[in-house]
Formats: sequence, C-alpha cells, structure tokens
Amino acid sequence: MRVRRFAHLYLPACKRSVGQARRALAALVPAGDVADNGKLLVSEAVANAVEHTDGDQVRVLFDHDDASGELVCAVRDSSTHTPVATGAVGMDAEHGRGLHLVDTLADAWGYLPDSHGKWVWFSLTTAA
Repeated sequence: MRVRRFAHLYLPACKRSVGQARRALAALVPAGDVADNGKLLVSEAVANAVEHTDGDQVRVLFDHDDASGELVCAVRDSSTHTPVATGAVGMDAEHGRGLHLVDTLADAWGYLPDSHGKWVWFSLTTAA
C-alpha cells in the first residue's frame, strides 16, 4: 500500500525553528539515511531562511512517499536573493556550509521565486 505523508509548518523566523523543523521531519519519516540526511538538510535550509528573511516566519513543507522512500522538502523565506551553493567550505567556517551540504547530499535541489520571496527545495531518495 502506498502511503504519502505531508506536513506544512509555519515557524517563527528564529533559531529555535531549526529544531522544530528537524523534530517534525523525524516524526514524519522513518529512521534511516533519508531521515538522517533530511534532518541535516532541513536544519541548514531553515537556518538559512531564518538568517536571510525579512519576515516574521518561515514555511516548511514535507512530502514523504513511503513506497519509494522519496522525501521532498521546501523552505520559504521572504528574501528575493538567489541562493548559491559555494564551493567547498571548511568545516570550521561559520557561514557558507548550508547550501554546500544541500548541493552535496541531496539528489536534487533548487529554488522557486514567488511573489513573497522564494522557496528553496531539495529531494532525497533511499539509497539502492
């Protein structure tokens, strides 16, 4: 039986929202590589959104397909700046690692501008 799980979060644009998004993903997706990488990447995406938004909230969407193992996550902020994954960044760097990790670990990622800012999304699938 095919089961799809969805979550749509409205979180305050503050640092504690990173943990809230990570916990929501953990409740939605069974333990494993997709869940582990998903928690890391959603943490980075929400942290970036909190840092760069001018608004008072960020939105997070999760879509997990149990049958295929695919996870799609999208994070919205009010910034209109194009996200750029910089080259390799040192592990002790305080900035610049977030999108580099997304670019490295996600199967696919991108962004979609909208009338209020942009959505940064990524997808992960279960390793064969």
